[in-house]
Amino acid sequence: MGTIELLLAIIVFTLIGCALGIITGLVPGIHVNNVAFMILASQSALLSFAMVVFGWAAPTSTQLVVIVCSLVIGNVITHTFLDFIPSVFLGAPEGETALSLLPGHRMMLAGRGYEAVKCSIIGSFGAVFGALILLIPMRLIIGSPVHAYDSLAGWMHLLLLCVSLFLIMTETARPKDRSFKPKDFKMDGRVILSVVDPERAAHDGQRVTTLSELSASDKGDVILQSSIRHKFSEDDATYLIFKENRKTLRVRVVGELAIEPEIGEAVTVVGQVHPVPSWKDHMTKRAMAAGVFLLAGLLGVALLSNPGMASRNLFLFKIPSVDQSTILLFPLFTGLFGLSTLILSMMDAPEIPEQKIDNVRVKLSLRQQSKGIVSGCAASSASWFPGVSAAISTIISVFLHKGSEERDIEDPERETETQQFLVSVSAVNTSVALFNLMALFVIMKSRSGAMKSVEGIMASNLTIWEPLSSIPMALAALLLSALIAAIASIFLALFFGRLFAKYCSRINYTRLVKGVIIFLVIMVLLFSGVLGLMILVISTCVGMIPPLIGVKRVHLMGCLIVPVILFFL
Repeated sequence: MGTIELLLAIIVFTLIGCALGIITGLVPGIHVNNVAFMILASQSALLSFAMVVFGWAAPTSTQLVVIVCSLVIGNVITHTFLDFIPSVFLGAPEGETALSLLPGHRMMLAGRGYEAVKCSIIGSFGAVFGALILLIPMRLIIGSPVHAYDSLAGWMHLLLLCVSLFLIMTETARPKDRSFKPKDFKMDGRVILSVVDPERAAHDGQRVTTLSELSASDKGDVILQSSIRHKFSEDDATYLIFKENRKTLRVRVVGELAIEPEIGEAVTVVGQVHPVPSWKDHMTKRAMAAGVFLLAGLLGVALLSNPGMASRNLFLFKIPSVDQSTILLFPLFTGLFGLSTLILSMMDAPEIPEQKIDNVRVKLSLRQQSKGIVSGCAASSASWFPGVSAAISTIISVFLHKGSEERDIEDPERETETQQFLVSVSAVNTSVALFNLMALFVIMKSRSGAMKSVEGIMASNLTIWEPLSSIPMALAALLLSALIAAIASIFLALFFGRLFAKYCSRINYTRLVKGVIIFLVIMVLLFSGVLGLMILVISTCVGMIPPLIGVKRVHLMGCLIVPVILFFL
């Protein structure tokens, strides 16, 4: 097969992969790894199909496997462009897009969901070029002459332990948590020395409260009466401290005080109250996150340290090309990140307002867009290490934009920061996919389910990138496939983003979710047998725990990190 014929075959199979990426990206619960395992299980049929379609060009065995692998790459790249759309319009994110849900979903509720999608497209497409630019530097650092990966291999368990602790420490108590009952509050408010008459305030439609009655659910301006316990000045501002029944309120006085109040004097303060979590609240949240991480880790150890259990299984149809890791990992990830998300999302389907789809522009300069893309690519470089997924890399990216995910998207001063945050977390998702592909040829390690399927399809045709000047033909072809898929995905994301924005309020979400659940159960039963069905039930139960107790789903990655830590010990 000549170069032109091979290029044509790669384009065709990449576009087929893009078509699969539409399904995995837009349908909640169908993860790209699930489809990758199906492709691996069906590799014999796909190789035969490639031979039938392009047999006239006499492809070699290596060219055939590269052509089939381009289908996986097309699926992966398109998935990273499109999976942002359901997280915005349906509120059903996967692990990689979960942290973008808050600002993206809030923009949708403000009628600006299509604008959020455009931010995501900028981040994902920019990440393709960012990852390609970093290709040579990362190869020199991870491979020869630095050999950073080999040098760190002996410390890998400690590095992963640090990553795990970092993930757990990112958990903080928030007012929206169901179990959060704050005792400390803060307020920027006006101070009225004359105590408001409660009856007159009630007549005016206002409620006068006391500090002991204050709760995290109080919204808007609060009129509160209490006695001053302490006052001080700091940074040219006056602060008043109120305490009552073990509750504390710290008020930053807005404006000038007409008369200085005395300690013990009863005054009225008016302003918006913000609950302040204590260190105990944070530690409780982190303890719950650690529990989820260890529980998922125990599940992973139980499955991955006993691969022989896959041989004691019952299949409806025996598929010879399905390996043991596919039997175990497919239902594990489908349950942890698929079915659990779908079941819970059925319980909360918010009403979607009309979206703006005409004359939508992203108000970011080229410099601001570049900054978001660079920070996303930098954070995703950690994905070279085992167990560090796109979701974990996204956590790192969030810290590079700390606070942006919670800012008011209607505030003009915060609008560009919110958009830049969305660009950054979207860049992580796509660049991780490309870094995982590079890792397969540099350190000969698969870092995702999709790359595991590429590794399985290529088998003996997989060659290491050594020396630097001799880039493997397969890697060059698959990077070209990724670029083709990225270009096609821009138009797909714009089309489906506009389509969702226009018709999202008419989607029967519950019916869609039920159909996906039935489909996933059938696929698990088909590819993983009765054992897979049991794993699916258990992992689904574990996967539902994080959102129910208010911690991030990323801690479920303990199912891979804990076994890897034990492996390197």
